[in-house]
Amino acid sequence: MFKILLLIIPLCVQYNCFGSNTIPAFSAVFDSRKKAVHIKWEHRSPEIKTYTVQRSLDNRSWDDIALQGINQNTGIRSFFFEDKKPADGENYYRLKCISLNGETLYSVSVMVITASKPGGWVMYPVPVKDMLTLEYRGAEKIKGVINVFIQQSSGRILTRLRHSSLNKLIQIPVSNLGRGIYDVRIIVEGDIVWNQRFIK
Repeated sequence: MFKILLLIIPLCVQYNCFGSNTIPAFSAVFDSRKKAVHIKWEHRSPEIKTYTVQRSLDNRSWDDIALQGINQNTGIRSFFFEDKKPADGENYYRLKCISLNGETLYSVSVMVITASKPGGWVMYPVPVKDMLTLEYRGAEKIKGVINVFIQQSSGRILTRLRHSSLNKLIQIPVSNLGRGIYDVRIIVEGDIVWNQRFIK
């Protein structure tokens, strides 16, 4: 069953990685305190008549979890939805947009990790203010140097860190970062072992 989404005040941070003015800025972030995924987007295009929030466990098969209709006199607005029942581990989210002429458009998917899988990491707090914490909760030993990268959505790397494989708790000062959405990536022995998005 669809849930009606809540209208909130416009976001201060704008983010658009889809290369289209029609598909809106979109973010999905796990709140570990509430154990829920917060999804936000900004409606700007008068061409869109409905938004559907979709969730997937494999980034291939998608389920509709919320529907938002648009009044054409709405103007620029930000919308918020809270997924209170995400699965443990990897969840994928995207927006399905239906235009006035019936065309279907999709945002790129956003992966959100809600709990650690074996060999996995968790990140907190989100949103972050001054200090971001990455914690390894896997049972297996980390088999190499831990390389951590924080980058903008454009791919520009802002922070590079190296840590010993014995480190299970990594704290990263982020007070130098402006308000926005960033990606954090962990690479061990050339393999991306964890990739997540956070809001500051």
